[in-house]
Amino acid sequence: MHLHQLWVFYHVARHGSFSRAANALFLSQPSVSNQVKRLEEVYGIRLFERAGKTRLTRAGEVLFTYAERIFTLAREAESAIEALKRTRGGKITISAGNTLGAYYLPDIIARFRQRHPRTEIRMTAGYTQSVVEDVLASRSDLGLIGQSVDHPNLVQLPLWEEELVLVVPPGHPFARRRSVPVSRLQDESLILSERGSGVRTVTDGLFARAGVSPRIAMELGENEAVKRAVASGQGITVISAKAVKEELEAGTLRAVRLSGSRLRRRFFLIHHRDRPLSRLIRAFLEEVLRDETREVGPRPLPSTLQPPIRKGRKGKTRP
Repeated sequence: MHLHQLWVFYHVARHGSFSRAANALFLSQPSVSNQVKRLEEVYGIRLFERAGKTRLTRAGEVLFTYAERIFTLAREAESAIEALKRTRGGKITISAGNTLGAYYLPDIIARFRQRHPRTEIRMTAGYTQSVVEDVLASRSDLGLIGQSVDHPNLVQLPLWEEELVLVVPPGHPFARRRSVPVSRLQDESLILSERGSGVRTVTDGLFARAGVSPRIAMELGENEAVKRAVASGQGITVISAKAVKEELEAGTLRAVRLSGSRLRRRFFLIHHRDRPLSRLIRAFLEEVLRDETREVGPRPLPSTLQPPIRKGRKGKTRP
């Protein structure tokens, strides 16, 4: 196998098309097809189903996983060399849950870049499963999620907790009450985040424990869409208190306590067990933990985040 053949295969798999891969690589389509054919001859197995839409075979899926890791490592090598050439510079890729990406990380990143102005940070947001997949595939250096995961290739660091609140429009009968029992939600129209989100996992658990089967009027993928739907009177929701802070202060939405239930969820930071953490990434981890002290008080960076962080003369942690 030649690395160039793997590079061509990787682009065909990513683009799902021989012609689009050819355009991306500035090659002719016959050249791309020939490189993939040679790779298939090396392995003695077909890597693509060519009938109709170009799709990976099972062997192709396996090879693509390794190709992605290989070229991610190549990019990491480039970043590491660039970091050595530049003072306190480099690149960090982060994948985060939607709430973390929209309401928590922007402030953390802004503070971090004040200390490391030459750092490039790329962040994507999605559901927990997509964040986990990004970290496992080495597409992201770090992942921040709103629920715990258990995977042998992941190191998981518990972070702070956040409160979830029941939110209703100002004209709703619940808005005039200090609290309502969970059982009262049985007859309400609920607007919930889609399955796979951390908030939805907590909400479903709440209903299951209370034996409540609420009427779900709508499932939406973004907090902003959920808030607009509630404000327009289409239903009520359970949502991150951080995500709805401005609306509660403005009075466009009202928060109501669920009697007997204090809804909270914990955030977690994950990284791949087999990937070494650069000084720059460890410095960012410290910034995340520094933000956590606003919620739960200071604590040292866990020893599981290797290589270990050195201590200065006055006991201050240095990245």
